[in-house]
Amino acid sequence: MVEQQLHGINDHMDGMGKHLPSPQRTTPSTTRTNNRARIDTHPVRATRDCLPPCYIISKLPAGALSKKYGARRVLASSMIGYGAATFLIAYAQGFIHLFTLRFLVGLFQGVHLPVANALLSDRFGDKQNRAIGFNESGANVGNTLAFPVAVSILSLWGWRTAFMTLSLPAFLLSIVTLTLMREEPSVKKKAYQEHGNLSDYMWVIIPYALSHATYNLVLRTTFPFTPTFLVEFKGMTVATAGLISMILPAAGILAKLRSGLIVEKTGAKYAISGASALSVVFLYTLILFPGENILIVNLLLLGLTLYSFSPIIYSSTTSSLPSGLKATGLGIVAMFGNIIGAVSTSVVGALIDAYGFKYAFLVISLITILSSGLFFTVMRRNKTE
Repeated sequence: MVEQQLHGINDHMDGMGKHLPSPQRTTPSTTRTNNRARIDTHPVRATRDCLPPCYIISKLPAGALSKKYGARRVLASSMIGYGAATFLIAYAQGFIHLFTLRFLVGLFQGVHLPVANALLSDRFGDKQNRAIGFNESGANVGNTLAFPVAVSILSLWGWRTAFMTLSLPAFLLSIVTLTLMREEPSVKKKAYQEHGNLSDYMWVIIPYALSHATYNLVLRTTFPFTPTFLVEFKGMTVATAGLISMILPAAGILAKLRSGLIVEKTGAKYAISGASALSVVFLYTLILFPGENILIVNLLLLGLTLYSFSPIIYSSTTSSLPSGLKATGLGIVAMFGNIIGAVSTSVVGALIDAYGFKYAFLVISLITILSSGLFFTVMRRNKTE
């Protein structure tokens, strides 16, 4: 959970990139439009865009490395790499340095999800739904704390100190992991062979990969564009919109903590289909009721339903796979969902620019409803529950 918090904080620290040296100048260029200064954010967006691809490509190797060297070593190594890359950003002298280091941050960060959740699945057994939900809530804690923590350090000591300071917990956590965490017994080869190959379990992996893609589609529609939506569609100031936007990840903390209980009572089929359907309802009501009377309640309910999605998918995937295949299988599910998430951010942004928020949210809602129905149908035929 602590490492997930670090990931959430680091993701928000991308905004500090505008203070980093650009390739052409030591400070970003500015233009003045409508009496307001505008920072050239092209280098910033480029460094942000490098995170999803490297975050995705580390998912499958993470499972194989965990099986060969053990989850404890792989997790600790990823924390050291993650912390070192973040620390070195403080010494970046240009765009190439920054881009390379951000690529490494994403590469090491992507290891955590499949390895940690597969480990929790083995260790907690029947209680894995709650354990994985607790672990995943860490990212939302980080996202909620990120803005005040990062801005406070930045304001007091500057961006270089901010990156150096926020890299230190990763090193400390790696020491704790190596010192206190015990390695799970390796899976016997005979038992692994009896379970078969990963291809024998694609009937489990494919529907969960589809549901994770749906989750990322809705998440990448809401989280990045909520501040802009509140400013342009609701008429709020930038400061107010940024503050209210934190309702989503804050609500996600409770959602992920309670997700284990939900899936234990309803089963994966109903829990995932229900979460996606309710997410669509609360997404569309944002534009259906343009006033601000129910806005906070609407965002709170959207956060509670949307963020319960991912830990249910992860725990359902790991509980359906044998121990030796959990990390790799979960890596495939997460990788496919992250690919859709990386693409959908640009697609949704283009839809909003071309047709506005109403049309974009309607399209996302329709796609989500269709994929939710498809998932429910496939799971019903598979009879995995």
